[in-house]
Order: sequence, then C-alpha cells, then structure tokens
Amino acid sequence: MRLVLCYGISIGLLLSVIVWFLGKKEKKQISGFINKRINYLHDKVKNNNRMSNFARYYNQRIYITNLKLSLKALFFISIGFCFIAFFLSIVILSEKIPNPIYQNPGAIIVSHNIFGIVIFMIVGFMIPWVLLNLIYHSMRRMLNKQALNTFNLILNNYIVRNNLEAATWDSIAAMPSQMRSLFSRIQSRVNNGEEFDTVIYKISILLKLQSFRDFYNVIVSSRMAGGNTEDLLYRLSDKIRSRKNRAQSIKEDLNPLISKAVAFTLVMILTYFGVSLVWPDSIALVKQSSIGHLYINAIIISILIEAALLLKFLSMED
Repeated sequence: MRLVLCYGISIGLLLSVIVWFLGKKEKKQISGFINKRINYLHDKVKNNNRMSNFARYYNQRIYITNLKLSLKALFFISIGFCFIAFFLSIVILSEKIPNPIYQNPGAIIVSHNIFGIVIFMIVGFMIPWVLLNLIYHSMRRMLNKQALNTFNLILNNYIVRNNLEAATWDSIAAMPSQMRSLFSRIQSRVNNGEEFDTVIYKISILLKLQSFRDFYNVIVSSRMAGGNTEDLLYRLSDKIRSRKNRAQSIKEDLNPLISKAVAFTLVMILTYFGVSLVWPDSIALVKQSSIGHLYINAIIISILIEAALLLKFLSMED
C-alpha cells in the first residue's frame, strides 16, 4: 500500500512540475490536441450503431429521472469510483505473509489478489451506472403506479371539456408528483411549437411506458372520425388497472425467493466479517493458503450474482 501511494504521489508531483514549466502556447496546443481527440471519439461513438443504442438507452434514463448529468460526466465519475475501488481492494485483499527465503523472521512479502482487485475495479466503475438504473427504475415504478390516477383525471376533465389536449393540461395541477413533472415537460414542448400528438408519440417511444403508448392510441383514435374518446379512456383505465394487478401478483410470488437470496447473501457477508473480527488468525491462515484467493474470489462472485438477481427483481415493471 505504501508503495502504491509513493508511486501515486510521485506521478502527481511529476505532472504538476511538467504543467508548471509549460508556457501558455504549449498548454494551448496540448488542450487543443486533447479536445480534438475527444471530439474524434465523440463522432466515432455517434456513428456507431451499438453506441447510438447505448446513447438512446442513457437518454431514456435521464429523461425519466430528470437528472442534469451528461454522459461524459457520468463516465468520469465512473473512472473516479474505479480508482477508489482499486485503493480499497489493495487495502482489503492484500495480505502480508512471511518470506521463507530469508532467515530473518521479520521478513515479509505482500501477496495481492489480482483477480479480486480487477473485480473490485469493475464493480467500482459500474457503481454510478447501477445507481442511475436504481433511480430510473424507482421513478419508472412511481410513474406506472401514478398512471391510473393520472388518466382518470384526464378522463374526468375530458367529460367536462370534450377536448383531449385541454383536458390533459387542466389535469396537470392535480396529478401525482412524478406524472406532473413529466406532463409539465410535455406541455413546455407543445408551447414551444410541437404538436401534442407528436410529443406524446416521441415520449412513448423514448420511455417505452405501455400506458403512454396506449394514451397515444387514444389520441390518434380521437382524431379519427367517429372515435369515441370517452369510451377509449375508460378502456385505458381498465387496461392499466388489470396490468397493475397482474404485475403485483407476479411480484408477490417472487418475493419469498428474493428474500431468501438476500438473507443468504447477508449471512455470507456477516459470517466473513464476524470471523475476521473474532478469529483474525483463522482468516489470515485462509488467505495465506494456496486456495485462499479462490475462497475470497468465490465469496465476491457469489455476492455479485445475488446483487445482480436483486437488481433484476427491482427493475421489474409494475
């Protein structure tokens, strides 16, 4: 650990000295070169289909969460977490063991669990993305829960106004918080010149919320001759209600399995740390053995698998 800190401080001081000695012209040239490379990478990402799909995936999450966070900023935050995870892994996974080559009993060598360190760094890099997804799925569940009340409000106002767009705007003030925020942004776009049905269509494609897709179908049907908008809104409410009940029953069936998985993971973690505190010599012997690293890595991987299953459960649609 001391060696790593020494290397880090030395590199930091060296970079500081180099920057201090550079003149304004050289700094401008380096800055221009870095900006060119960033723009080049940005264009490559933009023209790459897979990366474009990832950008859409990211935009979907940003639109629902309403976070003011660029993809570049999230990437740099991930790198920062990766470095933090690296230093933590050096502290947690490195083990001092006696060096059998030297006669001096104080001679030791430091054994590093490389595989464990790599896993820690990958997990550290993924933490901001996982947090973004947790916020996204939390917001998405809230939107799905609030959909029934929202479209019932629109239905009640439509009965009075007999105009779907006007009924939607009249309902915003009484909508639940997340839906109010979303429809306020939709209203802002309509006020800036976009068509009401076009904005709803784009939002339904971006967010992939079934309730919004059904609402867009109601809008299209209401614009067609002979369309009974009131009846369509009643059907939309019934459809949302039945989907909500079905999703709730599925989650109730899965809850016992998820609870057991979480309990198993917690028992593993608490057992490991409990033994580390009460019998530190036993853990030290395990780490120093030939299969010690395999044991630690197995615990890390099993915890990650359980965490992935839990995240999958949390991301289920309501």
